This record gives sequence, C-alpha cells and structure tokens, in this order.
Amino acid sequence: MRKLSLVAATGVVGLILGSLVAFADVQTASCRTALLVIDVQTAWLNTRAKTVDGCKIQEKIVSILELARPAGIPVIFVVDVSRRGIESERRLAVAHPIEVLESDFILEKRHKNGFILTTLEDDLHAMGITTLLITGFASHECVRSTVKGALRRDFEVIIIGDGHSGGEGGRRATSENATWRSQGLLVIPSGELDFATLCLPPEPEEDG
Repeated sequence: MRKLSLVAATGVVGLILGSLVAFADVQTASCRTALLVIDVQTAWLNTRAKTVDGCKIQEKIVSILELARPAGIPVIFVVDVSRRGIESERRLAVAHPIEVLESDFILEKRHKNGFILTTLEDDLHAMGITTLLITGFASHECVRSTVKGALRRDFEVIIIGDGHSGGEGGRRATSENATWRSQGLLVIPSGELDFATLCLPPEPEEDG
C-alpha cells in the first residue's frame, strides 16, 4: 500500500525516489487547499515542454511554488514510477531547478490518473483537503486524467492555466484549458490567483 512520502531535496537531482514515511506521522494540514505537481520529472520533459505563456514547465512550477508555499498550501509531488527499472532513478527525479522541500509530500503512481491504485484520495481526506490546485506535465495525459479522477471523487478543482504543459510549444496546454473551461471548470492563470486567500477558513454563517 503506497503512502505519501516526505523527502528532502538533494542538490541538482532534486530528489531520488524511494524513501517512504508513514502518512500517519504527517500532521493534518491547516489549509484545505493543496497543490498537486504532476510528473515534472526529467525523463518526461524536453525542450518543447512549455506552458501557455511560453515558459518551460520547470520554470513555471518554480514560480508557482514560490507563491504557494508561503501561503501555507501543502505541496504534493505526484511522480510516475511506471518505468522504474527501465529509466534511471536520476531521470525519474523531479527536474532541476524544482526543489522538493522537507515540508512537501511525494506520492508514487503507475497510472496516468494519480488516484488509481494509490492512497492519494485517503491521504487528502486525512489532511482535510477539499480543493486541489492542478499543475504539471503532460496536459493531455496525466494532468487531464488526474483532473478527471479528482472530480469523480468530489474534490473542487482549480487548474492553474499556465501551470501545466503537454509539449508542442504550449499548444496542448492551450487546447486543454479551452476544453476545461467549456466544461465549467475553473482555469485561472497563476498571476491571477490569490494564493493567500485559498487557505483562509470559510466565513461563519450568520444566525437567522
């Protein structure tokens, strides 16, 4: 049974997968919103992995992390280990210059949908998470599949419009954003998100 694992960054490599700690040791998050960073690993990226704003996905994720972490939003790296034993651990590591901090979580998966045969749903519920900010690679595959998985499990989903990439110079990301908007989903550029307010408790309802 897979658990979320808490790992520290290790220089240029970013992280080496494998070190697990029991999720029971992780305190419940004070914020009900979490940031999912999907498959931003060296093995899956190339020079065409750009977001809709022309940035490389790695550079964009770094800028998003710099906004999310100070706001108190838990960061969960969802990493694909389906080719473990074929790809080197170095290539399966989170791509430089992204850093995984000791306060972040990592969850291993073997399917496009990060919820399939993982503990992600249970872990998020245990943390009190109800809303997911979605970022990562690839827009038309693992990001799309994980968005569908989150919606089926009744999580509120906010897709960071410039926070995902599928290659083709950002065109895949653009087309997926258009599809999600047509379905009524929230697709918001990182520069328009007020990360601090995403962790504020809901306003108490007035009596009578």
